[in-house]
Amino acid sequence: MTGLNTRVALASSLVIIGGFAQVYVIVIGGQAYPLDMFPGMEVTSSFNDGVIASYAPSLPEIGLGLGGVALSSLIVLLGIKVLRFLPTSLANSAIDPHHVASVKTP
Repeated sequence: MTGLNTRVALASSLVIIGGFAQVYVIVIGGQAYPLDMFPGMEVTSSFNDGVIASYAPSLPEIGLGLGGVALSSLIVLLGIKVLRFLPTSLANSAIDPHHVASVKTP
């Protein structure tokens, strides 16, 4: 049974990693190499057109991101506790209403 649990955990982790990779490709790729909106035309401005800028998040931005993850985790944990999604016991008699206790013979 542990082999199945390991495979499910691995598959779940790979799906999450794939989701983050897709978001990275869409957001960072779109900002780092913008589309050529007017092919053959020269467009100039004072915003450093054509320059690929570097970016490093500041401490408040990192705190805001971690705070959002912490808040959503807290909401999920409170929802599980208050709305009782998880069973309180894994005993067969508690889960299956048609469970008949087996009689042990000496």
